[in-house]
Amino acid sequence: MVGLAAGCTTRTESSAAPSASVEETSAPGPSSSPPTATATSTADPTSTSTLSDATSPTTTPATTTTPAATAPTVTVPPETTPTTITPAAPVVGQFACNPGTEQPTTWEVRPPSDIPSPVPAEGWTTAAFGRSVQGRAIEALVRPAEAPRRRVVVIGGLHGNEPVTPPAVRALLEADIAADVEVWLVPVANPDGSAAGLRCNANGVDLNRNFAWEWSADDGGPAPSSEPETKALTVLVAGLHPDVVVWVHQPLGYVSAIGATDDALELAWSSAAGMPVRPDVTQHGGGESWSALAAGVPSLLIEIDGWAATPESVAAQRAGFEAMLAALA
Repeated sequence: MVGLAAGCTTRTESSAAPSASVEETSAPGPSSSPPTATATSTADPTSTSTLSDATSPTTTPATTTTPAATAPTVTVPPETTPTTITPAAPVVGQFACNPGTEQPTTWEVRPPSDIPSPVPAEGWTTAAFGRSVQGRAIEALVRPAEAPRRRVVVIGGLHGNEPVTPPAVRALLEADIAADVEVWLVPVANPDGSAAGLRCNANGVDLNRNFAWEWSADDGGPAPSSEPETKALTVLVAGLHPDVVVWVHQPLGYVSAIGATDDALELAWSSAAGMPVRPDVTQHGGGESWSALAAGVPSLLIEIDGWAATPESVAAQRAGFEAMLAALA
């Protein structure tokens, strides 16, 4: 389908999966119209192409077979030489997180959930838009739309030891989504941390302290957006500039609309998912705070209650997502 930030690689989930490209502006912000795109599709659902750094400007086009709905690719100026990554998953490395001042339970090792992922329906594709410290692809599941009326991004797995967030995001593959709404799902934003069951990335950095909003050297890594995962997510959100980006975490149990985000979105998710509202939560170096207050993108923070990963909690978030889409319309 598409590549994103970083000369991304794509693979299809159906026989008509699109691929596209779009230019990112140097200063992200609202625009009068969504990014334009052209699409191609592949017939081989297992095909892959070259993946390079989140800073690489090129993509590898797929072979056209059948016209399909469009979806954007974000292109950024070159900073590094593109590198080819082997398709085999790297071995989980030994690394330690810097716990900072967080509570001890925050840093416990928790393996990924065994809740199965739904099989993507026709029209969904997979786009690799960056790579982790250890070389794992950072992927989005994309349901493109022709001239989308709305564009939504949902991000989970930023902390690798929050096991309910990846299946909660993948469950949205089965959500009721209008044909003119484009959806980008990032189930595992921190693939190295998730593979190890650790909160941080393989450099020991808490990614939700690494974004360029009120960044702190105390717990945010060596510099704002120093980590490849943070860079990839920044380019994705800033380049797409969606109508709303949703960041899914656990275990605090609330829904929060950040900054100028419409409270109706917060209330809709809260009511449908059975979760309380906690207005305008911000976090120094946090992804949701950066997207709302630095990138200017309406943003929701979803904190699923507790540390467990259950089918019930996953189903509740799907209901919340569908209600939010209805309110967004």
